[in-house]
Amino acid sequence: MDLFISEEILDVLSYRSTLKRSLKQISLRETPLEDILNDIARYRASYTDTLMQENLIGSRFKSEDSVMRKYEKTLKTGGGFKQCFNDVLGFRLRFEHYPEQFPEYYRVVDLRNGKQVDDGYRAIHLYYQRDSHSYPIEVQLWCGKDYYFNLWSHMYVYKYKTPEIGRQLYEEYTEGIISSEQDFVNRLRMLEGESHG
Repeated sequence: MDLFISEEILDVLSYRSTLKRSLKQISLRETPLEDILNDIARYRASYTDTLMQENLIGSRFKSEDSVMRKYEKTLKTGGGFKQCFNDVLGFRLRFEHYPEQFPEYYRVVDLRNGKQVDDGYRAIHLYYQRDSHSYPIEVQLWCGKDYYFNLWSHMYVYKYKTPEIGRQLYEEYTEGIISSEQDFVNRLRMLEGESHG
């Protein structure tokens, strides 16, 4: 199981919220946005120091723009604080094949057959949460053929286009119609033209 980030390192990277409640009990609507953003800024500062000390690479900390977009989307859909901020700190790992077993300290979300609203994205997400007051850490596994599709999708489709376009591109990718980034971009332009025409 040493393919995965160890529990010891995840513990070091974990950040306990200063909002003084379990993340499940924090109300998105009733907590001032400034307090949330300040809490995440403190998280970002502590995380950057830890990364330097631990010499970790390959992570990403959600940008303030991404945090705001997800916050507004979660408010509209009635989701909670923990759902909104489940991936402030994330890692992506690439393997040739999806692992069959995972360390017990992770909660596993299998997206190899797509999300509830299918946009073509395929992966396995692992979540580590040290305790109920700490932000979860998300580890995305992009494996096998899904790796390139997810890469292109995140660059050109994700957050910018409709899920239907992503799903159509994924179908064409699995059928071998799309086999390169240039094919992906060309098909995306054609599908966008069709949806506006």
